Amino acid sequence: MTAETGDPPERLSKVVRLSTLLADQVLAAQAAEQPVPKAHINALLDAAIILDKYQVALPAPLGQIVDQISDVEDQEAGRLAWLFRPFQGSAR
Repeated sequence: MTAETGDPPERLSKVVRLSTLLADQVLAAQAAEQPVPKAHINALLDAAIILDKYQVALPAPLGQIVDQISDVEDQEAGRLAWLFRPFQGSAR
């Protein structure tokens, strides 16, 4: 590894630090009812995937956002199932 890229633990520490800062900003924007850029959410999801891959615990603010996203996805899946309920069994 070069000095520029750092070793894997150092790089993972940087991912934790940066994702914590960005997650704090996103949570503050949500609390102030301000829009959150989709790019910020995508960056946080990427960070969560990387940290999970390397079995690094998610920082609390990032974990909170991941939980919120999971809740929304579960609600959306439930709504879709409810919407398609009338069509169940109609393909016979």
